[in-house]
Amino acid sequence: MGAVYWALSVPSPAPPLLGLTGLAGIVAGERIVTAVRNRPSRRRPAPSEADSPGPGSAPSSATSQEPPHDRP
Repeated sequence: MGAVYWALSVPSPAPPLLGLTGLAGIVAGERIVTAVRNRPSRRRPAPSEADSPGPGSAPSSATSQEPPHDRP
């Protein structure tokens, strides 16, 4: 853009250092927002013994959908 102002012999509306500083701020802001959006979310902690089913419930192996394994 500076070349266009130079070719037309028109003064630039902002000094080059100020323009580059603003551009650097825009790029840094976009990268920060992208990094925040793409960060891994917190995972729920593993269930503890207190969260497990009580003694009256069926064991987890009895409720699974896997077929039984035949042993020779």
